[in-house]
Amino acid sequence: MNILAALIIATHGAGPYDWHMSCERWQERAHEILADEKLPEKERWFLVRYLRNKVIGICPFDWTDNV
Repeated sequence: MNILAALIIATHGAGPYDWHMSCERWQERAHEILADEKLPEKERWFLVRYLRNKVIGICPFDWTDNV
């Protein structure tokens, strides 16, 4: 029973990794990250995709601006 309780508590996102950002903020950050020439391109795209997972719902982005 204790293991079941621990699993339920651990999977319900009450920790420091359970945070979100608004669509508008993600769009701004995505443009900034993709324009940052100091980061390798692969890392820039990783960060943009990672942060997109922190946005809840539909959030359009013009990918042609930074490709």
